[in-house]
Amino acid sequence: MARPSREAVARWNTAYAEQTAALFAASSIGDARAVLRLALGYSAVAQAWRILAADLAVPLWARHACSIAAEEFERRARVEESRAALADQDEE
Repeated sequence: MARPSREAVARWNTAYAEQTAALFAASSIGDARAVLRLALGYSAVAQAWRILAADLAVPLWARHACSIAAEEFERRARVEESRAALADQDEE
């Protein structure tokens, strides 16, 4: 079975590690910057999923699954961006 490039996998690992750290920070701190960091983390993971989805060496079913994952992380990023905006208003 074909595998995605090492660079794409490394990018996904880095993005996912940052998103996980941001998730813990946003859940324990609750300030607008922590929530915005989480939104950016979700966006980075979504972008990494998109790169994996574009890898033509990967089977079609796996590329489709990567696209679906990217859509979900993009949705989560939008939710957290909205939450960050609300938290920012509350801090003012």
